[in-house]
Amino acid sequence: MFDKRQYAILTERYFETLLGDLATLAWMVGQAPLIAGLIILRWRTLQATDTLYFVIALSAVWFGCINACREIAKESEIYKRERIFGIDPAAYLASKVKILGLVGLVEVFIFYFLLERYLSMDLSMPPAFTALYGLYFSGMATGLMLSRWCGTTGRAVVAVPIVIIPQIVFSKFVLPENTLKGAAETIEKLMVVKWGFEAIGHSKQGEVAVGDFMTAMVVLIGLGVVFLIATLFHLRFGGEDI
Repeated sequence: MFDKRQYAILTERYFETLLGDLATLAWMVGQAPLIAGLIILRWRTLQATDTLYFVIALSAVWFGCINACREIAKESEIYKRERIFGIDPAAYLASKVKILGLVGLVEVFIFYFLLERYLSMDLSMPPAFTALYGLYFSGMATGLMLSRWCGTTGRAVVAVPIVIIPQIVFSKFVLPENTLKGAAETIEKLMVVKWGFEAIGHSKQGEVAVGDFMTAMVVLIGLGVVFLIATLFHLRFGGEDI
């Protein structure tokens, strides 16, 4: 049973904790203009290509994953004590998702605004922004899963590139489609960047393919939900001696 009262208290506490650590909050949000600036520097005189779309898709996943990867692990001792007194794991996780989701909304907005302002993106704004935020959400869900399953902030941070690199390796963008066979093809379908990249590709101005866009988004968000369920499972049943 989801405890709404605990959810409200935990959300407020987490929000105040982030506000109390402005350096961390600034780092979270500050990634967006920094990475956007580097992308603009590289592509400012060029037309939009699939390479650009892949890079921004990967960037959005990175934002979510790196923002979230420490947020449960750093509170492991606190969570251990509060579990004794009946903290609701679902309310605890939902409070993280809400605040990190709001941070991500600001971050993705800044990222997209800067790219759209200085580059020829050739994308329709509503679906493209939705795809980027979906990528952030699934990246955030991945980060929260790592934060819980890895157990410590150090291991979780180290695990981030281990999760991000396969997003590139198992990609039709990097290698021809006919090279992905068997297990490699199955793994590729589990990569969130694949589905976000496809959603962005279906968001081109004058070429928005609503059905294909929605299919990619459903899979993208669905993967994020699966990662959150895995995180909740460990919060509820995983024990505290990680």
